[in-house]
Amino acid sequence: MAGAAPVSAAALPRQEDVLGLLDTIDQSVANMLPQPNETSAEGRVQDASRSFAGAVKQLESFLLQLQQVRPAPHGPLAAQEQEVADLQSELEEKERLIAHARAQISHWQDTIGQQEQLQENTLFAGLGS
Repeated sequence: MAGAAPVSAAALPRQEDVLGLLDTIDQSVANMLPQPNETSAEGRVQDASRSFAGAVKQLESFLLQLQQVRPAPHGPLAAQEQEVADLQSELEEKERLIAHARAQISHWQDTIGQQEQLQENTLFAGLGS
């Protein structure tokens, strides 16, 4: 990405935005799980799936932005060095958030896979009766 245009720190997603997306992912997955005494969950699950996919897509966009972070040259050398230090610190925090987000995505993908397998097994068990 040597030819990529610099991304300013102001253009990067805020920590609150990333945490909000993680909350959306958590809530969406919770809405995908069956509810007690519920006869038809198709609409709720479809809405939750769309919400989940949208949040993951936004999170991926944020990750791509973070990969393109380059300090924009300006001012005297000392100011540039301070800007680089600030950006590196911010990047480390964002990388921590990314690692956390990826872990949550992996966890929820596993949970959804297990839920789908359980639903499939339940469906086939019902058909075999």
